[in-house]
Amino acid sequence: MAIRFKKRSGHSGLLSRLSLPIFVLIVTFIALFATAASYILIRVQNDHTLKMAEQSMKFVYRNIEYQFDTMNNVAAFFLSNQSIENLLVNTYQEPYEAVSDLYTLETNLQNLSLLSLLNDFGSGNVAQQSYVVSVALEPGSGLYAMAAEHFSPITGIFKNDDLQNQKWFQSLSRGERQNIWWSQRTESDTAMVFSARKKTSLKDGRNIGTLIVGADTRSIRGIFDNARLEEGYHLLLDEADKVIYSERYDFLDDAGALPYVRSLKDSKGSIVTRIDGENHRVMFETLQNGWKLLAVVPESHFSQYTFAISLFGAVTAAVALLIAGFWLRRIVVRVTVPITRLVTAIQRPEVVEFKEPLPYQNTGIYEIDELNQQFASMLVTIHGLIEKSFTEEIERRQLQLELLHAQINPHFLYNTLDLINCRAIMTGDQETSRIVRSLANVFRYGLNRGQTWITLEEEIKQVEAYLHIQKMMIDDLQVEIHIPKELLSTTIVHLILQPLAENAIKHGFADGRRGCRITISARLEREGLVLRVDDNGRGCEADQMNHMLLKQPAREVGEAGEAGTGYGTLNVHRRIQLYNGETYGLRYVKVPEGTSVEVVLPYPRQQKTGRRDAAND
Repeated sequence: MAIRFKKRSGHSGLLSRLSLPIFVLIVTFIALFATAASYILIRVQNDHTLKMAEQSMKFVYRNIEYQFDTMNNVAAFFLSNQSIENLLVNTYQEPYEAVSDLYTLETNLQNLSLLSLLNDFGSGNVAQQSYVVSVALEPGSGLYAMAAEHFSPITGIFKNDDLQNQKWFQSLSRGERQNIWWSQRTESDTAMVFSARKKTSLKDGRNIGTLIVGADTRSIRGIFDNARLEEGYHLLLDEADKVIYSERYDFLDDAGALPYVRSLKDSKGSIVTRIDGENHRVMFETLQNGWKLLAVVPESHFSQYTFAISLFGAVTAAVALLIAGFWLRRIVVRVTVPITRLVTAIQRPEVVEFKEPLPYQNTGIYEIDELNQQFASMLVTIHGLIEKSFTEEIERRQLQLELLHAQINPHFLYNTLDLINCRAIMTGDQETSRIVRSLANVFRYGLNRGQTWITLEEEIKQVEAYLHIQKMMIDDLQVEIHIPKELLSTTIVHLILQPLAENAIKHGFADGRRGCRITISARLEREGLVLRVDDNGRGCEADQMNHMLLKQPAREVGEAGEAGTGYGTLNVHRRIQLYNGETYGLRYVKVPEGTSVEVVLPYPRQQKTGRRDAAND
């Protein structure tokens, strides 16, 4: 009974400990989620509404700019056309001789007036007079005498006498600006936008007249009608802040007194200001002619869906809390009992030490059953990894001991050879001195100060010293080494190339053949740094050697006599794998003659881990 009481008491405690924290977590999560979702939806909706207003603003801006560019193109055509130039600069002895040229010039002006690259919005006519193109001639033009006396803002040819008192004409005459823009109502009460440029002779640069291009503001009104704002209004202002077009103000109303217009300092941007007691967003941009385009939208328009989205989020959160609370009790009860049993099982020493398997549970809950099975599998995996790590560490230490053992005698011999070298120099035996120095270099780089890693350059020097000695013993031995300079600083596991070169000499040239050759090269491939040793000896079975490298572990190496140092190819292969991973090592390559063995090493980032491990050793 006492045991049953403890189990029941423990079960109740786990349930109480889980229910409250999980419920608080769920409440917090749902509250945060509902708040974040509502915030994101509000921001998305508000940004969408703002983007629609900005797109309307950009649409109006592009089309108005296109309208004005078309007017500029009409003026540019007139000013640069050689035929029109000839009509304006021709001279006549009698005025009536200019009638034909005057009629031709009027025809050109009429054609330009009918030209429209941007038709009026809402117009059903294919061709209509979209522009008013007129020219006010200077006395220097041959057609001046035939021009109309008084200027009128219609298509035609006029004398410029009536324009002398106009401010825009005076500014243009003084050369303050090359292109003047203004707006005015005509005698027929038509709201017009005008642009004027001086016409100078292409030959001598003298003033011939003034070209005036006008456009009816109804075409501009059509642009705004196709990009209406759901809330707010547009403003198109000239440089004097006079209204050119607006859904709220009349043509040529003075908008300069409006506070938000006076506060516009930059060429483009957006500000928030109070208009009629309510915050409004004012988006503005300056046209190329200096006029300003404004879009004024109430801030409330951008947040009109805030309340609805917030209410929907609150209701959704409340419903989610009710559902979560109902299912929380059932889930916690069903989960706590199997978890308690699992915890009890994994606390048993026999299970942890892998003496007994983990008891199997069939709770009917996929996650709990899967957790139980995966934990059992994890115990097996951990046990296997521990055994593998232990085995590899033993092999690593064994190889280090073997390497240290191999270095003891060479270290003693190195000191002895140094003494022999000194004696040879003293007796004048230079050949013996060279042999001794080469052998000393072999031992020096072989010892490598007890370090596992060495640069490729020093590894090459070690094998060069070894092969130098061999060349003195084998008269016709040829050695070729091809190593790119950029690879010499690469760090590799030391004592790799000499066993391979020694193996080639001892086994490849054992039959006493002539013309012996050993080639050592290096290259970079996708898999890493590849060192290659080729010889033209009697060769070997590449597949058999690769199979031996793949299957035979280092402790079963039986080739101690295969290379004179006691370090054969299998030992080299295993050392590379221990320090760099099993994806690297030796491989034999099929060649038509001799033997070719390649060493695959990491380059360059993969080496960092290996060097760190070596330092720790």
